[in-house]
Amino acid sequence: MGLFDFFKKKENNETPKSETPKSELFLSLSKYNEYIVRFVGMQQQGNYAPISAYEKANGEIVGFLYVIGDDNSYSLSAEEVIEKMESSFKIKMVNNEISSYVILYHSQFADDNNHKLANNDNELKAITVSYNFKNGNCGKIGLPYSFEKDEITYKGFKNFSQAENNIIFKTQLIENKDYFQDREEIKAPLIENEIGLKIKKSNNSDLSNTWCGVFGFETYRKPNGSQILMEYFALAMTNGKVTKHNNISISQLDYNDISLKGISVDDNPKTILPVIKTDYVLDVVNKEINEWENIENLEAIITGNGRDTFGLTYFATDYAENREKYLSKKEHKIKISGIAFVLDISKVENTDGEVKYSEDFTMYMPNNDLPNYACFDFIGQLEDFKETFLLENNSQKGYIMKVRLITNPDIKDFFTIDIFVTQENMRFNDLTKGMKITGMFQMQGQIAE
Repeated sequence: MGLFDFFKKKENNETPKSETPKSELFLSLSKYNEYIVRFVGMQQQGNYAPISAYEKANGEIVGFLYVIGDDNSYSLSAEEVIEKMESSFKIKMVNNEISSYVILYHSQFADDNNHKLANNDNELKAITVSYNFKNGNCGKIGLPYSFEKDEITYKGFKNFSQAENNIIFKTQLIENKDYFQDREEIKAPLIENEIGLKIKKSNNSDLSNTWCGVFGFETYRKPNGSQILMEYFALAMTNGKVTKHNNISISQLDYNDISLKGISVDDNPKTILPVIKTDYVLDVVNKEINEWENIENLEAIITGNGRDTFGLTYFATDYAENREKYLSKKEHKIKISGIAFVLDISKVENTDGEVKYSEDFTMYMPNNDLPNYACFDFIGQLEDFKETFLLENNSQKGYIMKVRLITNPDIKDFFTIDIFVTQENMRFNDLTKGMKITGMFQMQGQIAE
């Protein structure tokens, strides 16, 4: 959003007369003026996360912020952030560590007493400043605003005079100053269960990239591109083969090489996921399970070792029905397969044209851009492939490729898995048996019955 004047001039262009601030609340809150202006600036940059600041016993003002660390798979909602801030500050105030604090967030305030958190764009009406002083003065005040094209117009704090509002918005921020000296990293909850499995939580993961791998990134990301998935979710719920696992129902649509699994809990649809059919089974020892809390722990990414030699991470397509098996035992026979997000011809050469690797070189390594989704960059040998179709009218075309990812001179299929690729995600036209291919894929697995 563009820069703007904080207050529109009156139509008669009158200039407000100079006035000495008299409001006790204004005088108390004035120590936090920089943070009000800083929060307005954050909104201009599209950042609507709550912030806070507190006054130490010696009068020093310290800004506080929750930040997401390197692992961005877990975050806190604005409501959770505010609750944690309030709880922490109240304890510090009781312990005489701080003498006041403010929490700033976006609310539904519209010159009324409604300071409820704004949870969507339609509810964005004001900046609320929640304040608490050790002398017992506490409450909330609102700074209403309105959106007009690419600008935001602020109406000023109703509790303050025009002169007091002017003082706030004329506050100059100090260049290059770190206003949030106190930061706390949001960490995903992590425990270790009785058998030594690490259980980590994720609460903002989804399968959007996975479905882009099935339908094609360009197609799926078009407006209404995901509509076809919703249609097949409904079809799976009504026409799919149903199996029951306590209160969990699995409704499955089977095609030649892929199944679509719709999952519901107590007859309420929750998620749908693709399963690449395969006969390739691997002995796996699991070490860590990353449960998707936002999908009611029906989906998970699991990390372990294959054949006691190499590491792997896979999206467990059967986690909804087999969660207890995964949590109670480390060793499993796992069917491993994958979905290619992008596929290209491998050119394993240096810039001078010399071959960089041996002819039978293959490899896979975790992808840096999607570290929490079992995604891998790879160079593989295409051992074989076949054309495949899915959906009711066979409208979705792709290939099942048998790709060697680890070359072992003693064991032919040491790690050679089936990977699905839709034609749209290929950067070349024709597959050829024996060719070297490269790209990125998501690994998936399920317990072999």
